[in-house]
Amino acid sequence: MHVTFNLRSDELQSAFMKGAAAHDLGNLAGHRSVGGIRASIYNAMPMEGVETLANYMNDFVAKNG
Repeated sequence: MHVTFNLRSDELQSAFMKGAAAHDLGNLAGHRSVGGIRASIYNAMPMEGVETLANYMNDFVAKNG
């Protein structure tokens, strides 16, 4: 399953992607034809990876509104 989303500005999206890379969260760029952010959370994805992404997203929202 893919979870797709966009942030309200290109600046926030860029900051999100940079922060994600700093947390070893890679391959989050959206599809080349639509952009945005796309997280793959297939059954084979370890729960730890999903929790890391969720925690990062919560921290990002707390810091960036």
